[in-house]
Amino acid sequence: MKRIFVTVVLLIIVIKTEAQSSVFTTVDNLLLKGDYKKALVLLEEQQPKTEILLSKIANIYETIGNYNKAIQYYNKILKIEDNVNIKVKLGNAYKSAGLSTNAILIFEDIIKKDSSNLLVINSLGKLYLLKNQPNKAEKIYRFLKKKDSLNPNYPYQLAKSLAKEHKTLAMGQSYLDAYNIDTLHFKSIYELAKFFKTLKYKDSTMLFIDKGLKIDSTNVNFIQLKATELYYSKKFKQTLNYLNILDSLKFKSVNTYQMAGLCYYNLKQYDLAEKSYKNALRIDRSNAVILYRLGTLYYQQKKIKLAKLFLFQSIMYGKGDLDKQYFLSGVIAKEENNSKMALSLFQDSYKNNSNNYKALFQWSVTSDFYYKDKKIALKLYQNYLQRFEKKDSEISKYIVNRIAEIKKQYFIEGEIVN
Repeated sequence: MKRIFVTVVLLIIVIKTEAQSSVFTTVDNLLLKGDYKKALVLLEEQQPKTEILLSKIANIYETIGNYNKAIQYYNKILKIEDNVNIKVKLGNAYKSAGLSTNAILIFEDIIKKDSSNLLVINSLGKLYLLKNQPNKAEKIYRFLKKKDSLNPNYPYQLAKSLAKEHKTLAMGQSYLDAYNIDTLHFKSIYELAKFFKTLKYKDSTMLFIDKGLKIDSTNVNFIQLKATELYYSKKFKQTLNYLNILDSLKFKSVNTYQMAGLCYYNLKQYDLAEKSYKNALRIDRSNAVILYRLGTLYYQQKKIKLAKLFLFQSIMYGKGDLDKQYFLSGVIAKEENNSKMALSLFQDSYKNNSNNYKALFQWSVTSDFYYKDKKIALKLYQNYLQRFEKKDSEISKYIVNRIAEIKKQYFIEGEIVN
């Protein structure tokens, strides 16, 4: 009797397994058509819930981006069987769902039992970087480098770890290691261009920028780097060529428009400079730097009302040091014979940046002109010499002579001043 029962049970299992196989074929056809909803309904209806069935459901949920559902089904499988492959999939699902701490725990558990799975170790290293644990990531990628010395990704990721630890030179060397393994490793080439730019090694910077552009001539990051290097070399026409390429690629940013404006300004093409600055303002209407640039441009063109308007807006929207804005506004007020206003603006300029020696000088000179009490200007002149005597020989010479004249005048009037 028992034999008959066992035989019947086995027969039922075989029949159901064959039925599931038929369902899997139907599901695969549905998935090829993109009809994952029907596929899931069919799979959910099936019994028994075997590891293969649950894995099929979990894979579909993961493919369509429903990671929480995928996690749910992978965990169901692990309750039935301790399967390393399913654990890896569960870890990846946690990672994709943004649950990186859970993913780390899963991957760490896998590695404790088997340290030969380099793919899992690499994923763990990336998660350590994501969770800002660079020391752990560094150990991971040093280990991976030893295991596979021909993979450029490992020294590249090691460099990322070292960057987070502020080990700048070691970082640069690691990027070089990646590049030496694969001279077409695009990400390393980009990082090396930035690295040498930080060190102010122009030749090396341009070398890696040009290598990047040779691989991908339309890469926005490399084009921006090229334009920046050319601009700081004062090659304004060449800079504009690369900025125009960015524009043709529909790349628009405040920085690129500002750079174009500065190039046109230096080339004395003021109309084009104005157009570029206004393009920048279309992106960021309250950008204090661009507003200042326009104010400066209009002052250069003697459009004083516009200059004052944009300088005022720049001060209104600005944060941090606004000494340049206040200073130019002071210059305009002084030219308009509004000494009281100029005095206030030069004072504000110096208070915003106490290293702006020109602001202190103009504050001193304007005080000398505005106040009858010359002791006010005398004190400012002396303060200037104490701080900036060696900054500008012509200004210092003027101040020394003016101090002597003020003291002489007070002496004539019967008063000795220090």
